[in-house]
Amino acid sequence: MAIPYELYIRFLATKGLDDIKAVNANLVANHLFPVQQDLLDKQWELIHSVVPKDILTQIEQKTYSTDFLQYMRVLEVEDLWLGEPGVTTDSKGTLVKLVYDLLQDPVLKITANGLLIKKMGVAELTRVLTAKFSGMYKDIHFDIYSRFFFNPCRMTRRDWREYLKLCAERERRIYFTALTEDMEVLKTELDLPAQVSVSNTLQYLLTKSFQKAKTYLNINTPEAGKEAREWISQVSNLADKYEKHRSGDQHDFAKSLQMEFDFIDDQFDTPDSDIAAAVPTGHTD
Repeated sequence: MAIPYELYIRFLATKGLDDIKAVNANLVANHLFPVQQDLLDKQWELIHSVVPKDILTQIEQKTYSTDFLQYMRVLEVEDLWLGEPGVTTDSKGTLVKLVYDLLQDPVLKITANGLLIKKMGVAELTRVLTAKFSGMYKDIHFDIYSRFFFNPCRMTRRDWREYLKLCAERERRIYFTALTEDMEVLKTELDLPAQVSVSNTLQYLLTKSFQKAKTYLNINTPEAGKEAREWISQVSNLADKYEKHRSGDQHDFAKSLQMEFDFIDDQFDTPDSDIAAAVPTGHTD
């Protein structure tokens, strides 16, 4: 099973972690699910195929030369290495620390992950989350977070089915909503500002109610008959509201369209010769 934080496993491997217990202890500390040995082995195989022996020695001995970061860039893990003590400046370390802090806030993390599943861009993600959580995060923080700790592009439908089994109830519900519903439904689930289409909502409820009515009509029992009558009543109710709302939308659109044509057809008055002569031309003698 693929996981959305596979790149972080690669980073841990470049730090010299080859024991699955040590890797999983780090993951648990960062509120991430433990992984199996084969996923760690996969990252080590990639590292051995990319970096030369002297860089492997540096990984093992934890002493780094000036060209070490060059190979970390090739392995796509340079950004987290820039936050490691002795490798970079304090400013870079503070930047990466804020990325790790994202993992410690479960509500913020789940909200960000849900929006990332819907492929929300980093700039928009930063705007939405800083407004809701009043954080000091910038685009770069969510960019690094999305690559290392929650990259949905690495996941297939089959991977998601397995991954969701690991999640707690609320987290599972948010991710499932993100995978199956549109953005506005997800925003509503996350208590974020959303634009709700009344017509689409009524149409959805009408369709579902109609399906329920059909199901109970096909069951020949007194209880099913009662349920069928109630769902038929609901269908009639929703159909009436839907038609009224849709007719209202069409009427408003037609009215605004006619106003535009009326405006175009209006005759504009032109100034007479005396008024025209009184208007300055902008030229001086």
